[in-house]
Amino acid sequence: MRKKDAQSYHVMGMTKKEVQEELGDGFNFYPDNVWYYELSKNWWGIRTVLFLEFENDKVSVKYIRRIVGKHK
Repeated sequence: MRKKDAQSYHVMGMTKKEVQEELGDGFNFYPDNVWYYELSKNWWGIRTVLFLEFENDKVSVKYIRRIVGKHK
């Protein structure tokens, strides 16, 4: 997955199945209400991660964070 800003991922209101078809499985556990997709990683170990929060099986919140080390 290429790095973009959070606004360019048109996933708001999508179901988990639709997100899987659009972005792939990633390393997400299907029943979880928060999914993440690693967009990039630099040589210092800083990762850019897209987070999706689900409410009633639909994306309700999306945001991108830069994280050092493990996430989740």
